[in-house]
Amino acid sequence: MIERTLYHIAFSNDWGRQMRCITGPRQSGKTTLSKLKLKKEGTEKLYYLWDLRSVRNRYKENELFFTQDASRSKNKSWVCFDEIHKMPKWKNILKGIYDQTEQDYQFIVTGSAKLNISRMAGDSLSGRYFTFHLSPLCLGELKNAKRLAKNIPQNASDFIRQKLDCKPDGGEYLSSLLEYGGFPEPFLRQSKKFQRKWSEDYLDRVINEDIGSMTRIVNNEYLYDLYRLLPEMVGSPVSQHSLASHLELSVPTIKNYLKRLSDFYLAFKISPYSKNIKRSLLKASKVYLYDWTRIGDQAKRFENYVACELQAVIRFWGDASGERYSLFYIRNKEKKETDFLILKENKPWCLIEAKYSDSPVAKHHFDISSALGAIPLVQVCREEGVALQEKKNIFRISASRLF
Repeated sequence: MIERTLYHIAFSNDWGRQMRCITGPRQSGKTTLSKLKLKKEGTEKLYYLWDLRSVRNRYKENELFFTQDASRSKNKSWVCFDEIHKMPKWKNILKGIYDQTEQDYQFIVTGSAKLNISRMAGDSLSGRYFTFHLSPLCLGELKNAKRLAKNIPQNASDFIRQKLDCKPDGGEYLSSLLEYGGFPEPFLRQSKKFQRKWSEDYLDRVINEDIGSMTRIVNNEYLYDLYRLLPEMVGSPVSQHSLASHLELSVPTIKNYLKRLSDFYLAFKISPYSKNIKRSLLKASKVYLYDWTRIGDQAKRFENYVACELQAVIRFWGDASGERYSLFYIRNKEKKETDFLILKENKPWCLIEAKYSDSPVAKHHFDISSALGAIPLVQVCREEGVALQEKKNIFRISASRLF
């Protein structure tokens, strides 16, 4: 079993009595993570999958049904409710259960579709939960999951210099991630045939079972068509008008479909950075896939992998520290781009450019870094053995060393 970084973050005693709401893509390991915690606490019986009618019926007979399965203990017993958000009025269900039993129980709530807890008006769960994000596997947790959970950087330059000084490792893990993706089952199988079959079945289940049952989208074929166009667009701003014309749909429909692909963790977008937030919302975003194995071009696949790594790592940092990290890309007036910009507490923190092959850093990256206050710039490449400082706060480094 692969040790996961989020285990050390989500189940820390720092978070007190709050429910631990764990969200992330289907089959990224949320159930395994939760069951591991229950096993360690000796409460394996207190796992409940709300997709099962038997669980739903037990709740209807007795809303505190799980207490019948618990053993008496001086410590709080851990309970996991998996996929409960598919129940009507699920927030009210959780609120009622939590308010009556939080003195004796700790709750884990998991879901493959976004729980959207904090966005709903009149939030009945306010103050009763913390949200944690489980992403597909990343290189850092394959090398040392516990260290990644604790190594929360404060200064970007110091963080990068530590990476330059550390012993290089992880090359084999990186090759496997790029080949088989970050979802645990195909990654562990190490079979291309299995990975291809798993990838297609995964797409069918998410679109037909999750999106089909939880949204008002009637014709799922358009979602398939849209999703299959995205691998060729990775790394470039996506024009909703162009997609609408190609699929013969309206722009609002394309916008809604892209949002659904994001809501159900098939894809995610990175917006262009602008101090004027309204202006940035009007510019085209880039779209990346959680399953980067669908991308045939190796350079684009590597950029998509870097996007996923960065998203996973800054989520770990945010979940562990409570600080706000976010990911953007940036384009200057000459339409020159740097692939990624990490913001910390809404301030530019570090620039990252993804290159499949190592090469000197292009001049426009220096200019963008200077315009943002001379923040560090890292050019990360697929090649092994790269670790150097090109200029002040300008670095080139191998992905296996950086991540």
